[in-house]
Amino acid sequence: MEEDPASHKEDEFVRLLTTHHDDLLRFVRTLIPNASDAEDVFQRASVSLWKKHGEFDNSRSFFSWACRFVHFEVMNYRKRVSRDRLTFSDDIIEMLAEEAVEVQPTLELRRKALESCISKLDTDDRILLERRYSEHGSVARLSEDLNCTPRQLYKSLERLRRSLMLCVDATTKESVS
Repeated sequence: MEEDPASHKEDEFVRLLTTHHDDLLRFVRTLIPNASDAEDVFQRASVSLWKKHGEFDNSRSFFSWACRFVHFEVMNYRKRVSRDRLTFSDDIIEMLAEEAVEVQPTLELRRKALESCISKLDTDDRILLERRYSEHGSVARLSEDLNCTPRQLYKSLERLRRSLMLCVDATTKESVS
């Protein structure tokens, strides 16, 4: 039984869209500050991408190609809300869009380095970070749970953040070299 080339192209498109989902959503969020609106724009862009998936050339960067559609949806969104006084100018949106596409590879490298650096922490430090940031735990509640003062907890978190920053910087330097 022969495989349908159109089906293969659709499968590849879905794989690429899934792979780049978080990066594309972050791209939208850099251009649209309201999270709910950003989600809506991203969904509209995903529909546009699906409609045009047959036009994607696998020799090009999927992220850059998809960002064009996302950018177009952002501009459509801006037209719809143009009466709102708290919107960015078109020039600012253009600048942010260009910069987001340019820095995406560096951000992805740093995100992977951060994951690696977190995995190197001892168990107690990883749990502390997870409780503080993944569970959106407040410092007051967390310090109560850990039987320490908020000031002590802030110092511990600052120490961990500094350690992670140094590790990420060192890891990304090694990757670039």
